[in-house]
Amino acid sequence: MKLHTIFRNPIKKEISELANGILNEQWHKEISKAKIESSGILDAKEIIFEFLNHNENGCAYEHLAYVVSELNLKLTSDQTSEMHKLAKKLNIKNEI
Repeated sequence: MKLHTIFRNPIKKEISELANGILNEQWHKEISKAKIESSGILDAKEIIFEFLNHNENGCAYEHLAYVVSELNLKLTSDQTSEMHKLAKKLNIKNEI
């Protein structure tokens, strides 16, 4: 077994999977409807994954929460639960 496999960052993986689940077709529709021009929202996936690549998990989570909040995205109960769980793990106040 590779050491990389043993010492993976589980929070990084959780944020990555959650971001992929949230920043989907609904996200694209909301951007189109609202005629968003903010690069922070338009490039949200790239920004979040850039934070994750630099092990800035808290920043990645906060940016995801910002996008959800700004677009008033409707999350599933599982996504909401995961956001709460990650906020607690990261010791971040959850606004969602």
